[in-house]
Parts: sequence; structure tokens; C-alpha cells
Amino acid sequence: MNHPTSSLLLVAAALTIASVSQAADDTAATEIEEIVVSAAPLNRAADDLTQPVHILTRDDLLTKASRSIGETLENELGLSSTNFGPVAGRPIIRGQDGPRVNVLQAGVSTLDVADLSPDHGVPIEPLLAERIEVIRGPATLLYGSAAAGGVVNVIDNRVPESIVEEGLSAALELRGDTAAEERAIAGRVDGTTGGLTWHFDGVSRDSEDIDIPGFATADEADRPEEETSGTLLNSFGDSISFSGGVSAIGERGFIGISVSRFENDYGLPGPEEEEEGEEGEEEEDLPLIADGPFIELEQTRYDLRGEYNFDGFINSAKLRFGLNDYEHSEIEPNGEVATLFENDAWEGRLELSHQSIASWQGAFGIQINDREFSAVGEEAFIPPTDTTSVGLFLFEERTFDWGLLEFGVRLDFLEHDPALESGFDDYDETAFSFAVGGKWEVAQGYDLKANFSRSERHPDAAELYSDGAHLATALFEVGLLAAGNTDVDTEVSRNIDLSFHYHSDVVNWQIGVFYNDIDDFTFREGSDILEDGLPLAIYQQADAEFYGYEAEVEWTPGGEASPWAVRVFSDLVEANGPGGSDLPRIPPTRVGAELGFNQSRWSANIRAIYHADQDDVSTFETDDFTLLDASVTYQFGLSNGLLWDVFLRGSNLLDEDARRSTSFRAAFVPLPGASFHVGVRTRFN
Repeated sequence: MNHPTSSLLLVAAALTIASVSQAADDTAATEIEEIVVSAAPLNRAADDLTQPVHILTRDDLLTKASRSIGETLENELGLSSTNFGPVAGRPIIRGQDGPRVNVLQAGVSTLDVADLSPDHGVPIEPLLAERIEVIRGPATLLYGSAAAGGVVNVIDNRVPESIVEEGLSAALELRGDTAAEERAIAGRVDGTTGGLTWHFDGVSRDSEDIDIPGFATADEADRPEEETSGTLLNSFGDSISFSGGVSAIGERGFIGISVSRFENDYGLPGPEEEEEGEEGEEEEDLPLIADGPFIELEQTRYDLRGEYNFDGFINSAKLRFGLNDYEHSEIEPNGEVATLFENDAWEGRLELSHQSIASWQGAFGIQINDREFSAVGEEAFIPPTDTTSVGLFLFEERTFDWGLLEFGVRLDFLEHDPALESGFDDYDETAFSFAVGGKWEVAQGYDLKANFSRSERHPDAAELYSDGAHLATALFEVGLLAAGNTDVDTEVSRNIDLSFHYHSDVVNWQIGVFYNDIDDFTFREGSDILEDGLPLAIYQQADAEFYGYEAEVEWTPGGEASPWAVRVFSDLVEANGPGGSDLPRIPPTRVGAELGFNQSRWSANIRAIYHADQDDVSTFETDDFTLLDASVTYQFGLSNGLLWDVFLRGSNLLDEDARRSTSFRAAFVPLPGASFHVGVRTRFN
């Protein structure tokens, strides 16, 4: 059971202590280091946006980058992971995931099928990220219907946007861990030659089945007799990623292209479905090549990016275009391909910013996406579907003496066209979204942010056309149109987001609350009716609400000169369906504290996060647990110009049997046990 009252009392106590410390020190407020958010209009700093934004920098990612984008972000405020094993993890923002969280690669969709099923990995390599931007809450104005829950934007340098001042820059990183026996090598090289700036990068990872504290199967009654403790079978992962790009960069902007390749083979841990042969039929004697089913994922992607600054009414034009050839095979242990998924897709985005009109500055643009999806084989529970969407958006802001005011609107036209032989109707609808927000400088160091939005979301292909056994979710899924519904509505969400911040040399704190009132929320949940041996789950639409908070206090005793920092933080999500019923797979209340040290060449951190038990869900209920992590990093330079970073990190040091309530496989897939990660990175500019 969650304990929001206790969490709020802890945060309130921390805020009180922080305020007293601030008053006693009487230190003047200072400015936070500005980091430009590329996912936001007008390239504003994170602190200048009315929506809550969280950024992981390259230094943060040195110790936080993991095997999936979900696992990399799962301990950040307001975030969790779908955690379908250690490799297939997609971000969850404030309890919402899948088709409601848009994962981007440098501002353009990842163009994959990870939104259709939790066992589908995201073709992004966190070790190659320059930084990761997270916009919590609806970002439909920026990136359309698929961003109703938020946006994760992974920034890379595959298309260079600035010249390399020294002519050549390179980095090489080696790392490994004990729980998965992971071995990884990552490298990049950038240079400017003859008026062109170029970039190459690559990563190779290999990991074995992970070590766990006990048994994989939580319920002893469901545990096979032959199951042994200590290892999560079929949780291996092998991947390789590489890319090359080149840009022409001038005084007014740049234009460039890149080609990238991503390959990922990974196991799907958890119970296998037993296949029953016909009576008298002998099973074919085929050798096992894996402990269970696994996925072979391949993506070839082409990107075009450009930006140009003008002298006229239009200040600048920013172009982003991505095209991919994606497929993944879901393979049985004997090597037979059970299902082949293909997704040929492209997305283009053009943003134009304009000069001030009556003191209003802003940007407008168009976003177009085209997707040809197909699945053939045993788990082809969605028919081949072509999807086309067009979005038109406008964003404006104005600065006043008291602060900042902004508003925006967006229209999204979307059409799903399923294969004719499926017998399903097309979906062709329009969604309208708008938002208004403000930032008030209440006093020196204090600011208040408020954002109200009304966002609409189109259902995706799975929500409309699913009609078959989906082994990853262990459900027989039937979509809205497949179930015979003649009236399918867009989700309409009315959202309020409030946050209060304080910044000074000694104390930084913030507390934010959010509320989402959603009409026609689309979800599916298993029933007691069996179809092909699986619980029947029919997609339905009903009203729902999500609400919660995120709060943190950071105290630096002695001010900026002090190497020590103490941080206390907490977050909470409550989600209710029809009649106040519990929704599935909602994260629990979390409360954490960390102590950090950063001086000269050394930095260190120790952090504990308590996860309350979660019984306010309609799916598997999880027990409480505490994750204790620690890390230390040493940086040094050599006379030849090389800079070195050496790090050691310990995760789940208490060796807790921890399971995420957000996972479809929570009952069978725990988090890794105690593990040590070690790595070294060298670079020169």
C-alpha cells in the first residue's frame, strides 16, 4: 500500500529544514546553470519552461547509462520503466507509457514498434547519448498525440551541428558489470576537414543471464520444480550499434545527414507458453539454441537535419527528417521464427520561428509521419496497418515584468488504414490540443510555474485492431474496433501542473503537483474468460484520473565552495479508473535520500530509494523494497592532452528481491541483485 501522507510529511520536514538553513546563512540567490532544451520551442533553458523538464548530462550518463533507455531513467523523479527484462525497458512518465510517451532521437521518433508491446526494445544506445531530455506531463503541442504523457528526447551528435575547434575530437569507453557479466566498448570520433564536419561512433555490448537474489518466480505455488535460484534465465543481451554523419556548417546554420545501424539480440525472461501438438503427433527433435524465446532486432536509419538563420520576419528554420528500415524476429528456443515484425516509417518536422509581434515571440510548423507496419506469424495479433499523421502547431510566448506567459495550439490529423483482408474499418479523425502556462518570479530566488492544457490523443493500431493471442502480455487482446465498437473517441485529457521552486547558493528545492482528468481513457485488462488458453482482454474506453507529486530538496552546507551536497526526494502517482477502480501497472510511492561529494578530481555519491508496496493496482501486487546504490569517479589528465574518467558503481547493494509493479512480468522478472559496475573513459578535444 502507498503512503503518500508519510512521504509528504518527510518532504515538508526537509523543506522546513532547508528554509531554516537558508535563512540562517542569508545567502543571496544565484542563477542555475542554463542548459538549452532542444525539444522545446525557441531553444529555451530548462528553468525558463513552464513544463517540468529533467535533463541527464553526459557526466550524469557516465554512471547512469544502462542497457535500455528505460533502465537508464527508472530512478529519476516521476519516471519508471516497463522492465520486460534488463534489455527491453521503455520509459514510463507519471504512470503513463506505451503510446502515451514519445521517445525521440534528436527530435524525431525512434520509428520502431516499442509502443505496441512491452517486450519490444527501443533501438537507442544510451552509451552514445550526449544528453537525455525528459518533459514530464503532456507535450502534445510539441510532438503530437503520442506525447500525451510526456517526451523523452535522446540527443546525439550523429549529424554534427558545430565545427570541431581543434580539428579532431575522440573518446573511447570500456565498461562491465558483475550481475550480467556485461562487457561493453563505445567510441566516437569527430573532426572538421575541408569545410565539412564529420562524426563516427560505435558500441558493442554483450551480457549474460543476470544474477538475482532468489527465485525468478515470486509465487511458490506457480514456481516450476526445476527452477533454481540465483539466475534469471533468458535475460541475456547482445547488441551492436554504429553510425556515420557529415555536415556543412556555416555562419547562418548547417545541413547534414547520417546513416546508422542498430542490432540487438536479447532474451525474453519469464514463463513460456506450452504448445500442445495434435494427438499422436510426435514432437520434432530440434536442438535448443536458447533457454527461451528471444528477439533479433535490426534497424537501419537515415537522418537529415538542418537549421538556417534569416534576417527577415522568419528568424530561423529548423528541419528534422528520419527514415528507417526496421524489423525484428521473435524466435523460439529451437531457432524457428515465430513472428516477424516490420516497420517501414519516416517522419519529418519543420519549425519556423518569427520575429516579435506586439512583444510576442513564437514558432509554428508542421510534422508529418508515415508508417507501414506488418506482423506475420504466430503472434501476429495486429493486422498490417498503414498510418499517416499530419500535425500543425503554433507556440507563442511573451515576457512581462512579473515573469513569462506562453500558449500554444495544435491540430493532428491521423488515419489508420488496416489491410483489406482484416475486415476492419479505417480510423480517420482529428485531434485538437491547446495549452497555456506561466512563470512568476514571486521573490528573489522564488518562482512559481503553472501550466494548464487540454490534450487529445488518437488510439494506436494495437488499441484499435488487436485480435489474437499476445504472449508477451499473456492476454488474448481484442481492440476497440475488433470488438465491434462503432464509436471510438479520442482520449481527452485536462491537465493541471503546478510547481514552486527556490534557488540559492546553499539550498535548492522544488515541489510540483499534477492532475490529469481523462475522458475515454483507453486500456485493456485481463478477465476470467479464457481464449486460446489466455485471459480475454478487450480494450475499452472509460474515464480515468492521474494525480501525484514530485518533490526534492538539495542542501549544500557552506555554499558553492562546499564539496558536499545532501538531497532528499519523493514522488507519487495515483491512478483511478471507472468508479475509482485501480488501474494496472502503476508505480509505487518512492522516497529517497542521497549524499554527494564533488571536489577537484573526485566525485562520489551514495543513494537509497525506498519503494513502498504497491497494492493499489489491478495487476500483480509488489512488496516494498529499498535500492541502495553508490558510485565514485576519478578524473585525471595526462601531458599528451588525454582526459581520463575512471568509475566504480554498486547497484542494489542490499541484494533486495525487488520487482517493479510497472512490469507485465513483475511476478517472474525481478531486478538484478547486488552488482558492481566498473568503467574507464578517455577523450581528447
